[in-house]
Amino acid sequence: MKAAPVSFWKCLMIEANTDPRTKVLIVDDHRMFNDGLKAMLINEPTIEVVGQVYQSKDAPHALLRLSPDMLLMDFNMPGINGLEMTRQLLSSFPQLKVLILSSYAEQRYVDDFQKAGAKGYLLKTTDVGELIIAIKAIMAGKTYFDQKFVREVDIEPQINDDFLKKIKLTARELEVINYVRQGLTNQQIADAMHVSFYTVETHRKNIYFKLGVKSTAELLRFMDENK
Repeated sequence: MKAAPVSFWKCLMIEANTDPRTKVLIVDDHRMFNDGLKAMLINEPTIEVVGQVYQSKDAPHALLRLSPDMLLMDFNMPGINGLEMTRQLLSSFPQLKVLILSSYAEQRYVDDFQKAGAKGYLLKTTDVGELIIAIKAIMAGKTYFDQKFVREVDIEPQINDDFLKKIKLTARELEVINYVRQGLTNQQIADAMHVSFYTVETHRKNIYFKLGVKSTAELLRFMDENK
């Protein structure tokens, strides 16, 4: 018995829905950095660099033409800077993910971008491995900020202050919890924190003991219940 023919348009829809790659548009006026970033990401199977923009004013047109999932965007650009561009683009494309790549390690800038709707903020000294981790975390619905800003941005607002004092989690344990919330494995956490796999395992055991939980699922539920 012959199978029923599949329409041309249905084939296109199936093909469109089976590409697991994150489509990325790079927006940075420093051509060498922009081109270098593309070169570093080009062999990553989960990411497709669909375009490059060297002037911020060209970003809206490129966004309409290329339909990226995420922008990797510089902060300090001539004309419209990254912060204002983030505000403008997200007002028109609220589903767009914006990850800022910046030379400025100042908390006030991170706060500004977070308020504007950016999902992440990394320093340009970040290695490509952590950048890929950040892209995956953001596409999974999380936020990702350089670990220098973890305590201020991602951890402290997530747990009741009085409760924090009571359970006495250390700064490193809080950092591990933040990475667990982003969906990272123990090895990925170790790489991000520049410690050994076994150090992360020890932190997790101490966290579980202090909180009285036995699994990642219980830990995440505990965090949600104690915001």
